[in-house]
Amino acid sequence: MPIAVVTAKYDSRFQLRQPVWDITTVFTASVGSGHDELSETVPVNGILQEIAIVVGSAAGISGTVEVDFDDNNSIEFLANTTLAEGSTTTISLNRPVNNFIIRCDPSAEPIGADETWDITIYTKGI
Repeated sequence: MPIAVVTAKYDSRFQLRQPVWDITTVFTASVGSGHDELSETVPVNGILQEIAIVVGSAAGISGTVEVDFDDNNSIEFLANTTLAEGSTTTISLNRPVNNFIIRCDPSAEPIGADETWDITIYTKGI
């Protein structure tokens, strides 16, 4: 069963010295998941400034993954197509956001019984 979960959230916008937020979201595709599209709502109101997408590796994977970002009205504001297994992509931007949605669509699933394929999205902003 595919899962998506926010694994870490750091929000210090109310501190005068470090008004930033940093959220890590991990999407996991497992054997038998059918490589369904996964999505996760990121609960933050601020300015999105940096995105890092780390596409992991797993046994039997030679696929790609598509990662898209939608605003809270389901309007796509950033699309990254065909990110390869084992790749890292960094994007800089300056976009106001309010509870944005990350959509992740892997093109394959792992073949080993205990294998999972992790796609980690790091988002930072103020």
